[in-house]
Amino acid sequence: MTMNERSINTLFGLVLDPIENVYDIKDRKKLSEIQRIVRIFNITEKQREMSGEISARALVAFKMLVSNN
Repeated sequence: MTMNERSINTLFGLVLDPIENVYDIKDRKKLSEIQRIVRIFNITEKQREMSGEISARALVAFKMLVSNN
């Protein structure tokens, strides 16, 4: 399940202030939960990047192996 901004807003009852263009978070618990979600998104993105790098390295190694034989 992928969460987008709208589903996060709905889930945590966050209100976007259109004038300030910031989230109005009155509760410290909500703030810490949002920070946790952002960390999860960042970890997921890093893992996706790393997986792509590993796949690229494996492909290069495979091509080298095939070309040598």
